[in-house]
Amino acid sequence: MTTIDYRMDEAQQAETDGRLRDAAHLYQQLGKDIQAQYGRFDPRALTAFEGVARVIGKAREDNWPLSVTPPQ
Repeated sequence: MTTIDYRMDEAQQAETDGRLRDAAHLYQQLGKDIQAQYGRFDPRALTAFEGVARVIGKAREDNWPLSVTPPQ
């Protein structure tokens, strides 16, 4: 299992657990990291950014605001 696979699984688990804010942040950071290392058009980056969109959609269904930036 590659680091990317591990990080994707971590984001998916957060999404499954209902930790949508964490999931969105993990997906977003993974997408950015993939683009930085492998180029803007790497399909794994698109998959990660689709995860961000999916999580935001779930958050909207729950009628709560979602900030992709984690609290500091």
